[in-house]
Amino acid sequence: MKNMKKAGSVSLALCLSLGLVLPGCAPDNGFQINESMTQIYISIYTGGVGIEWLNNAIEGFEEKYANTSFEEGKMGVEVVPAATDKSSTAGNALLAGLSGNTNDVFFTEGIYYYDILAQNGAAEITDMVTSDLSEFGEEGTLEDKMDDALIDFYKTAEGKYYALPFYEGYYGINYNVDYFETENLYFKEDYRSASDLEDMFVSSPTETRSSGPDGEPGTMDDGLPATYEDFYRLCERIVDIGGIPLIWSGMYPYVTSYVNYQMWADYEGRDQFYLNFSFDGVADDLVESISDDGTVTLMPPTQIDNENGVLLQKQRGKYEVLKFMENLLHPRDETDQFYHEYSFSPSLSNTDAQATFLASIVDSSKIAMLLDGNWWEREADSVGAFTGLINYGYNKEDLRFGFMPFPKATDEQVGDPRTVVSINDSICFINSRTTGVRLELSKLFLQYCHTDRMLSEFTKITSMTKPYFYELGEEDEAELTFYGEQIYSLKDPDGNTDIVYPYSDNPLFLNNFASFHPYEWGFSIPEGRATAQVMNDTGMTAREYFLKLYPAYEQKWQTYLSTID
Repeated sequence: MKNMKKAGSVSLALCLSLGLVLPGCAPDNGFQINESMTQIYISIYTGGVGIEWLNNAIEGFEEKYANTSFEEGKMGVEVVPAATDKSSTAGNALLAGLSGNTNDVFFTEGIYYYDILAQNGAAEITDMVTSDLSEFGEEGTLEDKMDDALIDFYKTAEGKYYALPFYEGYYGINYNVDYFETENLYFKEDYRSASDLEDMFVSSPTETRSSGPDGEPGTMDDGLPATYEDFYRLCERIVDIGGIPLIWSGMYPYVTSYVNYQMWADYEGRDQFYLNFSFDGVADDLVESISDDGTVTLMPPTQIDNENGVLLQKQRGKYEVLKFMENLLHPRDETDQFYHEYSFSPSLSNTDAQATFLASIVDSSKIAMLLDGNWWEREADSVGAFTGLINYGYNKEDLRFGFMPFPKATDEQVGDPRTVVSINDSICFINSRTTGVRLELSKLFLQYCHTDRMLSEFTKITSMTKPYFYELGEEDEAELTFYGEQIYSLKDPDGNTDIVYPYSDNPLFLNNFASFHPYEWGFSIPEGRATAQVMNDTGMTAREYFLKLYPAYEQKWQTYLSTID
C-alpha cells in the first residue's frame, strides 16, 4: 500500500550498548577515513552501470564543498564508497540486510520501492525532491525532471518521497554496425521487388537504403528490417554469407523473455501497453480466438478495469511476438540456424555472450547481433572483453554498435512510434537510520547526482541514460560512443520514440508488484518463463504458448483483487 510509516531514529547510546555500527558510528568500509572531514557512506550495485560515474560524482561533490564546514572542527566532506560485493548490494540480499546496513546512500536494482518502505528502510526525501536546485546553479526542482508516471509511483499517498529511480534499462537487439556496413546487410530501396535474397540488399555503402521501421527515409534506421518478415530475411542473408545472426546468454535465458516483453510493448504502443499497469482504459486488440491456420479473431474493444484486467493476457502483441520467436528458432529453411550454438548452454553467462559477440569480430564466423540489455557495452568493457581486440587493431572507441529498433509485425504498423520500456527496478534512496548532518549531506549528494551536468556525465561514461528530462552537454555528447549516441537518441522529445515506465499508483498494481514484473506478467506459463527456452525444449508453438497465458493468471486474479478489498 502507499500508506507507509516513517521509521524513528536510533540513539548513539543504543548503538554502543548493542555493539552495532549505525549511522553516527563509522562503518568499516575498508577505507582510510580522514577524521578532519565529515563522511557519508555510499552503497552501489556495480553491475551494469559500473562505478566510474560515481567516482566522478564523488570527486566533483568533494571539490565543491572542500572549504565548507559541516561539523565543528571539521572542514569538507568525504564520500566513502562501500567495499562490498555485488551479491549484497541489490535485490533480496540488500533488502534482507537493510536493517543492519550502515551506509547512508544506496544505488541499487532488483528491489521493490514499497518493500523498502514496508520495513521503514528509507528516509523521507520530499524536501530534497521538491526544493529548487539553485545550490547547483539550476532552476526548477528534481521533481520537475520526472515523468508523471514516475511521480505517481514514487510519491506516496501522503504526498511524500522516499526514493528516486536510478537508471533506464532496456533489453533489445544490439548489432555490430561495422559488420552490417562491411557485408552490406542493409535492405535497398526497392528490395520488395527483388526475387532473390541477395538482390534485396545493397551492393555498396553508397546505394540508397530502404526506409526502416520508422517509415521515413534519411533517418538512422534506414536499411534495417522494417517488419518481422524482413528480419527473417536478414537472418537468412547472414547465414548465407557464413555469419551467425544472434547470440544470447544460455545461463540467463530470461533475456529472451525480456526482449519479447519489449517487443510486445512496441507492438501495442504506449497507451495500450500502459493498460497493464493502470488497468484503466479501452483495450482494442484482445484476442478472441486463433484458428488452426493462424487466423486471429479479435474481441470488441473492451473497457479494462481492476476486475477484468487479466484479459490483458490476451493482447494480440503477445501472440505476434511469440510467433516472431518461433520463427527465429524454427526457420523456414530447416538447414538454417539463426542463433549461436551456445545460446542454450547453461554455462554461457551474460558476460560470456558479450565476449563471444566481440571476439567474433576477428573470427571467420562473425556474430551479427546480441540479445542483451543496453548496459552490455559498459559491462563488457568492465570485464576486459574489449581488451583482446586491441592486438588486432580495434579500439573500443572506434567500434560501432547499434541498438536496433524492433521491426514491426506488419507493413501497416511501419511508421508507428517506437516504444521502449525501462525495466530492472533500479532505485536510489537514503538509509532511514541516517540522521543529522549525514542525512542533510546525503540529500545534498543525491541532488548533486541529479543535476543536469551529472546526468549528462553519467550518460557519457555509461552509454546509458537516467529516467529524467535532461540534455547532454556539448563536450559529453562529443565523447559518446556510437552506441551511446543511439541510446541517448531514445530520449529525443522530437523523435519517434515513446518511453514507458511500468509503474502506476493503482492499488492492484502496488499491492501485487512482483506479479506484474516483466519476468512474471510478461510471458509466464506453467512450463517456465523463458520463452525461447520453453519453445526450444518442448517444441511448443506460438499458438500453444499464447493460449496458456490467460489460464495461467485467471485463477490468480481473484487473489490480487482481494488485496484491494
